Amino acid sequence: MGTDGDATWLKQLELHARLAVARRRGRGVPVPTAAQPYDVVAVLGQSNAHGAGVGLDRGGLDAPHPDVHQWPSSGRSKGTIVSGADPLFHDTPSKAVGFGSTFAKELTAATGRPVLIVPAALGDTCFAPKNGYTWDPSDTKTRVNLYRRALRAIDGALGTRPGNRLVAILWHQGESDVPLTPSAAYTVKLDSLIDGLRGRYGADLPFLIGQMVPEEIESGHPNYVEIDAVHRDTAKRRNRVVYVPGPRKSYNSESELIHYNAAGQRELGRRLWAAYRDNFLVESTDVARPEQQ
Repeated sequence: MGTDGDATWLKQLELHARLAVARRRGRGVPVPTAAQPYDVVAVLGQSNAHGAGVGLDRGGLDAPHPDVHQWPSSGRSKGTIVSGADPLFHDTPSKAVGFGSTFAKELTAATGRPVLIVPAALGDTCFAPKNGYTWDPSDTKTRVNLYRRALRAIDGALGTRPGNRLVAILWHQGESDVPLTPSAAYTVKLDSLIDGLRGRYGADLPFLIGQMVPEEIESGHPNYVEIDAVHRDTAKRRNRVVYVPGPRKSYNSESELIHYNAAGQRELGRRLWAAYRDNFLVESTDVARPEQQ
């Protein structure tokens, strides 16, 4: 991860051209039409949300679940419902394991309802403009606003059939903001993102924040601790928010502390699920249906 902010226009054009090609790659596995409406779960943020966990096990731990599907944000299956097994089709197709599929498997097992994942993360992105991307809801100048792109993806998933409902946002992000965004500014931006999502989809929408890799927080840029503190304190500023600590000794390598490995991603998915279960599942039948605008 670099410490630079937004790139020059030429570098942005080069990067966006490469990513445009990547977005057309891959095709999801078709699935039968779900027998009932979906519980929709959106996965937003940067690389750990995108899925960077080394150790993909397609035939075992990461095998498809018949009731876990995805609404791809990229690939040749974009605009259709396909299997929700890792690697997911985020803003660009992932190549590794994330936490969203594990969360979704646990959710459908508990509720008996099919789950539709909206994978909308992109690596090395932040609230600060970087490489022509931003998550800042108020930013109207940066080339691509990922917050608004995520809204379109969520709207598309909700519109696939009557009765679909958005039941959770899973957020994992902050690493790229560490060298670029003071904690006070990060607080404002994160709260505005939560407020914007709830203004569109319902004031009681659960929002879960996964912790950045603990060892990276401790060994990296000093502002890591500050951004982590913002994450931890979000529940004091906004209701129906849960901060979920991440597992230790679960990173890809000593030279890549920033990314959870596959086992760490699955464990984080289980922890996110446990937090959702303990705080929100008891009232899941009362989660408001999205208030489309």
